[in-house]
Amino acid sequence: MAELVAAFLFIGVVAYAVLGGADFGAGFWDLIAGGAKRGREPRHLIDVSLAPVWEANHTWLIYCLVVLWTAFPPAFAAITTTLYIPLILALLGIVLRGAGFAFRKATVRTEEQRLYGAAFALSSVLTPYCFGAIAGGLASGRVPTAGNGDAISSWVNPSSILGGILAVLACSYLAATYLTVEALHRDDQKLYRYFRDRAMAAGAVTGAVSIAGIFVLQADSPRLFDRLSGPALPLVVLAAVGGLVGLALLWARRTVGTRVAAAGAVALVIVGWGVAQTPYLLGTHLSITEAAAPNATLAVVVGVAVVAGLLIVPSLVLLFRLTSRGEVGVGDRPFRGGMTEGEGGSGEGMTEGDGSAAGEAGRSGAAQADRGAAVGLNKGTRSTGAKADRTAVPLDPATVRSRPHRWVPYALCAGAVTATAVAGARATRPDARWYRELNTPDWQPPPWAFGAVWTPLYASIAVAGGRALNAARGPQRKALAGEFAANLALNAGWSNLFFRLRSPLAGLAGTLLLDASNVRLLARVARTDRKAAVVLLPYAAWCAYATCLNASIVARNHEPRHRGPAKG
Repeated sequence: MAELVAAFLFIGVVAYAVLGGADFGAGFWDLIAGGAKRGREPRHLIDVSLAPVWEANHTWLIYCLVVLWTAFPPAFAAITTTLYIPLILALLGIVLRGAGFAFRKATVRTEEQRLYGAAFALSSVLTPYCFGAIAGGLASGRVPTAGNGDAISSWVNPSSILGGILAVLACSYLAATYLTVEALHRDDQKLYRYFRDRAMAAGAVTGAVSIAGIFVLQADSPRLFDRLSGPALPLVVLAAVGGLVGLALLWARRTVGTRVAAAGAVALVIVGWGVAQTPYLLGTHLSITEAAAPNATLAVVVGVAVVAGLLIVPSLVLLFRLTSRGEVGVGDRPFRGGMTEGEGGSGEGMTEGDGSAAGEAGRSGAAQADRGAAVGLNKGTRSTGAKADRTAVPLDPATVRSRPHRWVPYALCAGAVTATAVAGARATRPDARWYRELNTPDWQPPPWAFGAVWTPLYASIAVAGGRALNAARGPQRKALAGEFAANLALNAGWSNLFFRLRSPLAGLAGTLLLDASNVRLLARVARTDRKAAVVLLPYAAWCAYATCLNASIVARNHEPRHRGPAKG
């Protein structure tokens, strides 16, 4: 149970690094964009890209802190009483960064805008550096189990400095990649070349620092070095390959897969660090089981984490999709329905959905004139001959009322998937004596891996279901909803067949039915929305793997009471 909770905790760390890290990296490029005239266009793209999502990404930081202090209180106490200086600096940086980003868009005077802009940019560098320094202090074993370690050397040391620099560079690489793709979507060749060159440079520098860091870790953190060059080496190699693929896609002007490759490279580096540090939470001591709270507490944490994942992940996916389609945003990608095609949008000095200040509208008009063309508002495309409008038109209430509630299918699917996950979890008993005595194959994953895999898979079902139901109409929607309901019923029924009946043979029959349902579901969803069907592919693949695992257990165990794998 403790390992499962640790896996959930690390999922949050990876998500915050990939999503929040890109926001911090955008602040780095804002910092070095140059003066007001030279840096106007890059800063404008940064503003309109960050505004809808920057606060939502910090959800993962809150999630990580709550899981850490609830599930592993000794580790939380040791970290906070030793690394309190970088923690305070990081939290202060987050507050100043948010305040600077919000206030510089609401102020009119140039001096105030520069002050708030500097706070936003400098804090965007300080915060990831502090988080990287904390990771270095943990990995090098400088946080004692009893806490109250050295407040300076715990984060001012070679490993921490390396971690801080790599964190800033990785965030910069992510942000430049995301902004390059955004510039391509906007068909802005100038900004595409601007951020592409910076993404290539950031990726090259990150790789060079990583190679140099090998010698730093060998001297300062020998255990981490040994593990990174041992069991975690495949992840490190895959991370390097992912980074190279991302750079190649950038150079080839590809939008599909570019952000995934960059995010995957950074995520694999962090996962490699986690594998290298296992089974210790503090680098070289205090194992996961030693720091874990009682099993009753861990069970509650698992339940809350599953429910939170099923609610938060689809919500974030929906937010990112709305932002990418231009239905929510600021500047030249306002709330859709607020303007008609051909009307220009103010970009500078606007808060989200607000553009009534005359001084700000004047500055946005100057910025648009400096670019030489206004930006069209239909699906985020550029309008070459339109003149920038000086004011933003508010949303038309009639238009809002006439639009369908596209979030309803997502909410219904999230509720159904949550009920399925809870029903399956209540029936699953991997710690039962009869189950522990089973003869299982060597390729069965450890128990904690199942929860770590099923959480994103359940979230993918909710996302794919909401998307497909939104695309379907009339009888097709009813048939699709019925197919999803039957599939989820079979999903929850497997645990009852296997664990409550203690019959691997019944479980095998149930998972075969689930596989058949997956084939039908994929075919029906693909006719409605191919992207939703692609999202469901990992779920179908994992169920097929579970079928093979279940069949292997049936073959290895002849007594009906001694058969079956954990839910997979």
